[in-house]
Amino acid sequence: MSRFENPAHFDAYPHVAPSGSTLKTFLLLAALLAYAAGFVILYPIVESSVAKSVSEGNDPALLQFVGP
Repeated sequence: MSRFENPAHFDAYPHVAPSGSTLKTFLLLAALLAYAAGFVILYPIVESSVAKSVSEGNDPALLQFVGP
């Protein structure tokens, strides 16, 4: 910057940064997408593990319930 230039005034641009509600919305959407991606990735793994367990005879439906 030379001595003839005026310094930058960023307060002339009030909408440069997103507002708080916009940030909250983006964070909520990111969390929901992460949850959905985790469900899509982990569901087949858990499903195959449960199927393997049931085929070995460890079906939770066959266990006897012991009451209090």
